[in-house]
This record gives sequence, structure tokens and C-alpha cells, in this order.
Amino acid sequence: MSKDAEENSRFNWPIVGHLNIVNYLQRSLTNNSIAHAYLFVGTPHLGKATVAKSFTDSLICQNLAKDNEDNEKIPCGSCNGCKQIKNGIHPDVYWLSREVNDKTDKLKKNISIEQIRQIQSKLSLHSFLNSYKIAIIDEAETLSLEAANALLKLLEEPTAKTVLILLTANLAKIPKTVASRCQVLKFLPVKYEDIFDHLRSLKVDRKKATVLANLSFGQPGMAINYATDNELYLDFQDQAKQFVTLLGSKANTRLKMLGEVVDLKDINSIKDSLNIWSKVLRDLVLIKLNNENLISNHRFLTDLKELASKFSPKSLASTIINLNSSRRYLDANVNPKLVLENLVLNF
Repeated sequence: MSKDAEENSRFNWPIVGHLNIVNYLQRSLTNNSIAHAYLFVGTPHLGKATVAKSFTDSLICQNLAKDNEDNEKIPCGSCNGCKQIKNGIHPDVYWLSREVNDKTDKLKKNISIEQIRQIQSKLSLHSFLNSYKIAIIDEAETLSLEAANALLKLLEEPTAKTVLILLTANLAKIPKTVASRCQVLKFLPVKYEDIFDHLRSLKVDRKKATVLANLSFGQPGMAINYATDNELYLDFQDQAKQFVTLLGSKANTRLKMLGEVVDLKDINSIKDSLNIWSKVLRDLVLIKLNNENLISNHRFLTDLKELASKFSPKSLASTIINLNSSRRYLDANVNPKLVLENLVLNF
């Protein structure tokens, strides 16, 4: 066993894929070469938050400072630091995300400057337990301009033994001044085999593991969510079936159906719907290429075959391009209703 492999065997991280990133972070822990700030980049459900949690838990674990004579795992789960992390009461670890609007009961558009100032104040204090002070900022692309500027000051004037971890699905929306002061780690889709093997380790039967691994688009979190929450999986299937009906309808009917199929006032719901639609389109392409065994929506295979017969490979490719363009328009804050109407009219 190589020295790196031997050192990394100390770590107890439940990560699917991302071996290069995991090895890099574990080496930095072993060598005590921790950066002040990290920027984890990648689409949702790839495992950014899971890696951030494992890294954070390891920084807090009291076994990290010990030698490896007893081969104790990191994080151990049993020291005081690990117990506090598990119970969500560690005084030096902060998870920051968008707040809920009390009036609408929906997430606010941005992370506010007040939230960043609160983190700034907390990180400036001495550690309660003489450990690292760590702040994880989820959806960092939603930082308001004022919040990003306040965060920049924090990055430029770091206090000792503090670590910032920013998670984002959209690097383009992170100010370059912020990104340039972080160690940027890019998360890529995970191999089908790794996701399938992990699902099997969770006792998911082979047939369902095959379907979910194909369905995940390289996103382990998506596959795990569907495997552990059957209601969520059935909801996905219902939305996919609705899209099959919409796609097979005439233009005027598609416009009428749009408001029933998608919540046009909720941008996150729209993005979730587009993700589901892209999976259906993938199935149609696979059917056209005689690869039915790889499709995700076997429950309505007959409907998919009938729908696929109405499209050429070229028209499906064009639809996928239009759908991806719609995602970019939504990210650019174009009116969601206009974006979706334009998309369904061009199916």
C-alpha cells in the first residue's frame, strides 16, 4: 500500500465518486495544509455538501491531531467534537443558506449581507473548543452583491484557524474577486458503475439500482434520494408521465397544460421540472438509438416508444438544445413564464 493510500485509509468518508477531490482534501488534512477558503463547483446532487460535511467533520474530529498507531478512523463519531457535530450543536461550525420569507413561506432570492455579517462576527471570535471555526455557504451563487462584497473582506482578512467552504452550481455567478481567493474544486458527474455499486450496498435490488443509476445523470444524491424516498420517486414518475403527455400534444394544448404541469411562479420548481424533462428526452433518444435497456422510465415504455416514433433524432437534439437554452435564460432572470411558453411552442 502506498503512503498516500495508507494515510487516506484513516478516513471514514461516505463519498460516492470524486476520488481525486477526496484524496486531495484528505492529504491536506494529513499534512496540515488547510486552505482558508474552498469553492466547490458542480450541479446539484453531485455530492458537494456531503464532501463538505466529511471534510468539516474531519477537521473537528479530535483524532485528527493524534498519530495513527491505533488506526482510529476520522471522523471517529465518538469524540466530543464528533458528538456535537452529530447533534448539530458544535459551536464552531456554521451552515449558511438562503432564509425563508415569512410572508410567502418560500426561500428568499438571495443570501443577505446581514447573514454574512453574522458569520463574520462569529468567525472573529476565539474557538470555544480550540478547534477550527468553519462556515459552509450553500448556493453561494445566490449571494447578494452586498453580501459578496462583505464576504470578500472576510476572504482578504482571514482569522487564524478559520475555513470557509462555498458550494455553488454556477461558477459564472460567483464574483471573480471571490473565486480567485478560494481553492476551486470542480465536481464532475459520477460514473454509472460507482452509483450502481453504492445503491447495491444500500440493499437496493439490482433492477431498481440499474434504473436509478441511469436516472441519476451522474448525480449520486439524486439516485440515493429516489432509492430512500419512494414517494419522491413516484412524484418524479408522475411528472415525467405528464411531460410525455405534454410533448405529444398540439401546440395550443401544450400552452394550456403548461400551468398545470409546472408552477410558473416558483423558479426552483421550474428548474426541477426541466431536469425531469431532460431525462425523458434522454429516454426518447435512447429508444431512437435502440438502447431501451438504458432508459429510466420503464413504467410507461409503450408511451415513450409511441412518442419517439413522432420525432427524428435531429428534432430531439434540437429540443434538448432549446431546453438547455431555457436553463440559461432562467439563470439570467428572464421571465420564467415567457421562457417556458417559448420552449413548449418549439417542441
